[in-house]
Amino acid sequence: MLAGLEVPPAVEAERVITAVLADLRSGAHRGVVVDSPPGAGKSTLVVRAAIELAAAGEPLIIIAQTNEQVDDLIDRLARKAPELRIGRLSAADYRPSDRVKDHDTVRVAAKVADLGGPAVIIGTAAKWATIAEGCWPWAIVDEAYQMRSDALLRVAGRFERALFVGDPGQLDPFSTVETARWTGLTWDPMQSAVAVLLRHNPELPVHRLPVSWRLPASAAPVVAAAFYPFTGFRAGTGPADRALAFTEPGPGDAVDAAVELAATSGWALYELPARHTLRTDGEAAAACAALALRVLQRGAVAVSEHAPAGARSPRTGSPSGPRTATRSRPSAPTSARPGRASPSTPPTGSRAASTT
Repeated sequence: MLAGLEVPPAVEAERVITAVLADLRSGAHRGVVVDSPPGAGKSTLVVRAAIELAAAGEPLIIIAQTNEQVDDLIDRLARKAPELRIGRLSAADYRPSDRVKDHDTVRVAAKVADLGGPAVIIGTAAKWATIAEGCWPWAIVDEAYQMRSDALLRVAGRFERALFVGDPGQLDPFSTVETARWTGLTWDPMQSAVAVLLRHNPELPVHRLPVSWRLPASAAPVVAAAFYPFTGFRAGTGPADRALAFTEPGPGDAVDAAVELAATSGWALYELPARHTLRTDGEAAAACAALALRVLQRGAVAVSEHAPAGARSPRTGSPSGPRTATRSRPSAPTSARPGRASPSTPPTGSRAASTT
């Protein structure tokens, strides 16, 4: 497409969502797959599709992978459609979170019969696998790439048609047992539910959400090339839409150098000593926390499409003073990766923490 004539990201994203909903309404396929990069609106699509299907008088179920995902979807759906009756299918010992208890239209029960016939029933894949009776016209499988193919097989008898929404860039399911016996099989249980589904049903329509609203323009091309080489996506914001500046000086150490480089270029690598670690690497977590804390200590001001005039982060004390415990969402994500020590790296920490 010619420069200057590119379709606005919001318009491009809406075109795909409209096509997805049209496929659902047509009923021409038993399944519809939607691939989504990080921050492209998976949960928003799930909520919108659920409301449309329920409004058409078709009861449906939503299958998520964790209790956290279930509660988040219930909260989003109840806020978007407060008149909709929702059932929360759960274990007998489940204690509703505030996000669930805050909505009068949500009923919680361990058995489908005790939910009172709601328009939408939401539960984890593990819980749905224990339900032996009942079949619904539609199911929505959220985070479908996190679901193993055998887990899908256990719940497939509970619905006639399904919408599968997930991130194909996520790691495949893993196991601590030997898996060589399944390698190469079309129904390999260590493959994601979507991979096996499409292998046996290649005619199913696959839509791809084209815009990430989470990743900035500096990060989206890199992530897309590395993890989505066959589909790609773009950022919903431009290079000048987001910026990060500091209003307080820092001590000038390696942590400072990393956050300053990230603020100016969008990327930085904070490299730490290479070593063998446990699965939960406490040193790497501490390094990521130190980076986030330094951003807060230096009075970061973030400019974005939501705060064009700039939003200042809460101060947490001087960078050179004693460290205090804090919980805050940093202005951009951090992650841990294997690496080697650099001369400027302090002895504490681990591997490598990258910040963007």
